Amino acid sequence: YQRRITNLRENQLGTTETRNQWIIPLLSLLGYNPEFQHKAEVINGKSYAISHRDTTRDGFPVYIMGFRDSLDKKRLNSGPRMSPHALVQEYLNLTEHLYAIVTNGYLLRLLRDSTRLVKLSYLEFNIEQMMEEGIFSDFAVFYRLLHASRMPANQESVSESLIEGYHQDSLESGSRIRNGLSEAVKQSIIAFANGFLNHPDNDDLRREICEDCINKAHDFYQYQLRLIYRLLFLMVIEERNLVFPIGADKTKRDIYYDYYSVSRLRRLAGKRYLADSRYRDYWVALKNTFCLFEAEKYGKPLDIKPLAGDLFSPSALGELNNASLDNKVLIECLSNLSIFCNPVTGQKMRVNYAALNVEEFGSVYEGLLEYAPSITEEGQCLRFCFNKGSERSSTGTHYTPDELVTPLIKHSLEHVIEDKLKKASKQHRQNPGLDLRQLQEKQLLSITVCDVACGSGHILLNAARRIATELAYIRTGEEQPSPTAFRAAVRSVIRNCIYGVDINPLAVELCKVGMWLEAHNPNEPLNFLDHRIKCGNAIVGLAHKDELENGIAMEAFKRLPEDDKDIAAMFRKLNKKEIKGRDQRSFDFEKSVGRNLKTALERLNKVLAMPEHTPEKIAAKQKAYHEFQDSRELRDLGIIADIQVAQFFIPKTKENAQKIITDEQYWRHLRGELPLQGQAVAMAMAVGQEKRFFHWFLEFPQVFADGGFDCILGNPPYLGKSSIKSAYGVFFQNYCNLSFKPASGCDLITYF
Repeated sequence: YQRRITNLRENQLGTTETRNQWIIPLLSLLGYNPEFQHKAEVINGKSYAISHRDTTRDGFPVYIMGFRDSLDKKRLNSGPRMSPHALVQEYLNLTEHLYAIVTNGYLLRLLRDSTRLVKLSYLEFNIEQMMEEGIFSDFAVFYRLLHASRMPANQESVSESLIEGYHQDSLESGSRIRNGLSEAVKQSIIAFANGFLNHPDNDDLRREICEDCINKAHDFYQYQLRLIYRLLFLMVIEERNLVFPIGADKTKRDIYYDYYSVSRLRRLAGKRYLADSRYRDYWVALKNTFCLFEAEKYGKPLDIKPLAGDLFSPSALGELNNASLDNKVLIECLSNLSIFCNPVTGQKMRVNYAALNVEEFGSVYEGLLEYAPSITEEGQCLRFCFNKGSERSSTGTHYTPDELVTPLIKHSLEHVIEDKLKKASKQHRQNPGLDLRQLQEKQLLSITVCDVACGSGHILLNAARRIATELAYIRTGEEQPSPTAFRAAVRSVIRNCIYGVDINPLAVELCKVGMWLEAHNPNEPLNFLDHRIKCGNAIVGLAHKDELENGIAMEAFKRLPEDDKDIAAMFRKLNKKEIKGRDQRSFDFEKSVGRNLKTALERLNKVLAMPEHTPEKIAAKQKAYHEFQDSRELRDLGIIADIQVAQFFIPKTKENAQKIITDEQYWRHLRGELPLQGQAVAMAMAVGQEKRFFHWFLEFPQVFADGGFDCILGNPPYLGKSSIKSAYGVFFQNYCNLSFKPASGCDLITYF
């Protein structure tokens, strides 16, 4: 076959040679009997030119293209109306066939009907690499998994076929691995932390922790989390072959995987005799690997572009960069993350990170919330451990299963997408000279979707995929987009459409990791997400700038159990009097507050327009955004909003009598007559930080300037028998009125 194709001219695709000299003989050895189909099948007026079928297996579809064809791209001047992958996937979704094979001689994919799946689902084998490099282990899997005896004998016996049994087993195994991953991460964090704390070379680290230069638990814990996140991220992109783009230099790729990859260290983790506590070279090697993705000067010799973002910034691991770790600890942790023991059968298996859903990381987040980190001194040693925590119960955090996510997306996003496409069509009818596809893409990327309790991003990821599916269809014209087109569309959607809020900083970081993984393309930096995924209490805060005009509400002085009865009554009476006698002097709210917001929005739009093509540009954008957040206009409005909300939470006691602000003083601050200084203002700011007040019109000014979100969805905190309304009172109404664009007809879509 290789001899035949080397003699072909550049404009020849090699379809006949690929079919007759290579794939048909290969599949015959696997038990198939592929017969050429002279006539394309027509379904709903569309042609599906599946090249071959196995008539002995009820017409099992096999689509063979030439070696110069891409499985993910349509031929430019001839051939099928869509990419080979998209054509076969669409065909499966419209017929009774459940599985099919598509190949160009180099790559071979087994596709499955995906009508009931949330995301693309297929298996891919690199036959060229397998044969030329003699990777027998891959061939063994290829032979045993794709042999004809595994496929359905006919449409009536699909559920009895071995391949469908493998599929169903993998779904069940995935659920078990999700729970196992959470425990593996927990044990790895403990092992990493104690390995760093007790290594004899880490005197500086121990001294800084003891002197509280590093917070004894919180900051040190964050370093361990980021280390784990980095490992998980690299393991996923390595196994999905997303480190290098297609066509990258094979020699440089081999150097990375043989000498630098986390996969190499994972292979070594299987050799227990290498777990020697006397040496620390594996940690040095891992830090060198991290450097490849941190700065261009390190990765350039291998053509690896830095990833940037918070996760791969040089300072992400803090003091761990200067610390030592012995080989035994690192091998133990990588083994925990790589090997899963089935609790039902006791069988040990290697975790397949290529097939691991990003949503599985939600179990990591949910599991870690069960614990609170602590560092204790035991003699001359420091010990890191997890104590039973209350974070999960106090925040009402819980994992949202796919059975809820799927209908949630269906009933929330479908009509929003439909409305946007109708708007694009209307614009095209009014001005036929405009490109319809460009109008449709612009409308889709203008959709704003927010999850108000995003957790690790499970719901947001599914929302992004749903919009991306439509976007990829518009870009390619293929109803079932290829993986490459789909991934590019997901990246665009995450960059333009997705917003999330969560009260837990751990969730925010993990949500960003999930978004980065889902949208990652080889040699492209991680998206800037600081302005889209934020930490805060979505329920407690102001939704709109107009609420600043409400002043201090009487409900703020409703007596609570910890309040002094007389003090509460005094402030309630005083506030009521001040509201009745409120100074009616003219105050142009729009001219003052509105002007500040307009100035801030203009500055923000300039920041958001900054490019993100390189790590340097992302760093510049991140710096500019943080400077925007610290701008005086935004900071002063944030303090005034905190003052209004904080009065609900400050205990009405004698000790706090000088720290409570009533309506008259609040308005003087709002009008600029009183500076934002003093212990009462400081108290409001402290409470706001502690309770993580979230003022929507300040956190997402670009969205609220455009009328609000198109769609808000989520699975809000579960508070047992308490309702959110009773727990959060007046703020729940703000939460339910986060503003939707009237034209969309959207409503709050949520599960309680």
